[in-house]
Amino acid sequence: MTLFSEQPYKRVMVFIDFRNIYNSCLNFAGTEKLRMDLFRLTQILVGSRDLVGAYVFDASMKGSMDLETKKMHDKLSDIGFRVVNRESIVKRDNGYEQKEVDVSLACEMLEHALLNHFDIAIVVSGDRDFVPVMQKVQAAGKRVEVAAFENVYSDECKRTADVYYTLNDIPFLSMSSPISLGGEQE
Repeated sequence: MTLFSEQPYKRVMVFIDFRNIYNSCLNFAGTEKLRMDLFRLTQILVGSRDLVGAYVFDASMKGSMDLETKKMHDKLSDIGFRVVNRESIVKRDNGYEQKEVDVSLACEMLEHALLNHFDIAIVVSGDRDFVPVMQKVQAAGKRVEVAAFENVYSDECKRTADVYYTLNDIPFLSMSSPISLGGEQE
């Protein structure tokens, strides 16, 4: 016997914080010669459930997206991801910083939850900033699953998530060049 009644949680939406996962992959792999297959990752995370939407959130410099980023966004769109690009990268003394991406992901996830577009949200990021929206989505009667690399997984995300996955254990990376974002070989 369980505390909660069994629900047919089948409709899944995936929300990927691209730079969070990409930068984590670089730290995990220790090299820039990395192939990251988001198509395969999404398939593994969703499993036999029904995928109703998959979003990738990213940022670029205002008015000047580099060719590599544009090609990546186009490829992701071509294979079915909805790419949300915020022109919000800001130059800082110690490099560049993206803005608005976490808030954009949180707003999209909450809106779809309140419109009853999914039963389960899968957040691909270990960023603690998502904890409040995860709690609101759960309060709306939805489940939240989180996937991130162990070294960047917030303990608060683990405690809040209904299910969490460690990306270190999911085969979606390979060591070669250039970066692959899914679907087919380069």
